[in-house]
Amino acid sequence: MSRKIISALLLMLILSGCIMQTPIQPAQPVVEEEPEVISTEATESSAEVSGEPVSESTAFELPEGMVLIPATKYMMGCDPEHNNGYSCPPDELPQHEVSLSAYAIDIHEVTNAQYAACVAAGACAAPVAIASQAREDYYTNTKLTNYPMINVKWEAAQAYCTWAGKRLPTEAEWELAAKGSTPKAYAWGDEAPDCSKANIYQNAFMSACVGDTVAVGSYPAGASEFRVMDMTGNVWEWVADNYVEGFYSLSPTENPLAVEANQVNVVRGGGWASNWLAVRVTSRAYDLSLYSGPDLGFRCAMDGSMD
Repeated sequence: MSRKIISALLLMLILSGCIMQTPIQPAQPVVEEEPEVISTEATESSAEVSGEPVSESTAFELPEGMVLIPATKYMMGCDPEHNNGYSCPPDELPQHEVSLSAYAIDIHEVTNAQYAACVAAGACAAPVAIASQAREDYYTNTKLTNYPMINVKWEAAQAYCTWAGKRLPTEAEWELAAKGSTPKAYAWGDEAPDCSKANIYQNAFMSACVGDTVAVGSYPAGASEFRVMDMTGNVWEWVADNYVEGFYSLSPTENPLAVEANQVNVVRGGGWASNWLAVRVTSRAYDLSLYSGPDLGFRCAMDGSMD
């Protein structure tokens, strides 16, 4: 059942006053060994984005753990020639040109340790649950501080980013950071996913690669052109936009952001239980803003110019 259908059913259940969440059973035991994690030092991408560069000052101090993406124009949405053989879903069409101002985005998903610091400062609410899919003490386990924060609602993710002096990325910013300068199905290119590139559900073997989260940055082979990590799999990520199915037909050309009073927000990137279709870089899904779960996290962004 797709994430969109699940969210629609959740909305119906909320209106009837009887929500029940059933956890997904992992396909195999979780390995608790800490995988190799790449450096989180801030870097500026040397990749050039296709399209016409936009003249804009980007002189500002790049925070640690973020990458700067220059102002540019790119083609947003599904390209059937770079989609792993899948048909383009209607809400990913039409492919359209957007112009984005320079921005910075977190290299990694926000971690348990980072979010706990916000809670300790009194700026963030504690997570609604401390367990992950297969770990009862996920949020409080000192061995898992570098694992992605989960079990947070959209408002909680937004509150953390605000506390950190950042914001949630827009859907367009998220897709550019994942896709890079050229059309591709996945963050690394058109090659089909496997468990060496991402923490996902492996279609070829009909089982989950891990069955729960792994430490952020565990898959350097799956990094995007901008060296942004885990844009494919591990956890779904909240973005700033409300979900509007036909938004691409109405989207502004400059710095688009969908704002609707529908209490439904876009999630991107797929998670540890997501199949190859769901983890494409153009895939759009959504959840109710009050939803939280063991396969849903976030990362932050910020404007890339002090002008």
